[in-house]
Amino acid sequence: MPLPADVFPALPYVSAPHQVLVDDPAFTFSSSCAGGGGLAALRVWRTADGGHLAIVTERSLGVSVTNAAEEITAALTAHLPGPLVVLEHWLPGDGADHDRLDQVLAPAGRHPRWRRVWPTPPANPDHAAYEEWMRSCGHALLATRTP
Repeated sequence: MPLPADVFPALPYVSAPHQVLVDDPAFTFSSSCAGGGGLAALRVWRTADGGHLAIVTERSLGVSVTNAAEEITAALTAHLPGPLVVLEHWLPGDGADHDRLDQVLAPAGRHPRWRRVWPTPPANPDHAAYEEWMRSCGHALLATRTP
């Protein structure tokens, strides 16, 4: 039974992080924002449940991946069958000395929402689950990143 459109799906397990289905360091996307679009890095993996996990890395070229979350999610959903989880990835910078991952929930016709996946403070009720996901596959997924 599918989750309601306003519920974040669980982070999926990727058993083979080295088997990237899509590795596009120059992924272009459109946006309804004033800039019209942007450029990001996109990596996609098959998940253990038969769906896909997409990591979209901000490159600061054009509209941000955050401002284009709805359009990026819609484009990926149109091309990737099955369940899809989209993560925004921000490289160290802007005062942070570490990578950041946010899960995007952007159902058609609704405002997108985000939840921090990495890092999360120990007080976060999902901290232990996110730590386990990062240990089991998250760090390996980030290590496959393209420049």
